[in-house]
Amino acid sequence: MEVRIRYLSHELVKSFGSSGKVEIIHFSGDAKCEDVLSKFKEKLKCNGEVSERMLDAFVFICGGRTLLTIRGETLNSDCEVLVGYADTGG
Repeated sequence: MEVRIRYLSHELVKSFGSSGKVEIIHFSGDAKCEDVLSKFKEKLKCNGEVSERMLDAFVFICGGRTLLTIRGETLNSDCEVLVGYADTGG
């Protein structure tokens, strides 16, 4: 399964070590929201542990819902995950 990731700023691209604002992450078989969140944790690791709380600084949205609230659900094959800062406002 492929999950399309869209970072909402260039700073986020740098934070997660991506090569561009759009990235494809590959999973063998179906992917649950928790699997995608685990990939983001791996991307944040530099030197040492990444706590669960670090993900609270970001918002991960798929289909209008945040991944942190639907961890156990399986993603659709055509989903796109938007990644932004949790303190983004208007």
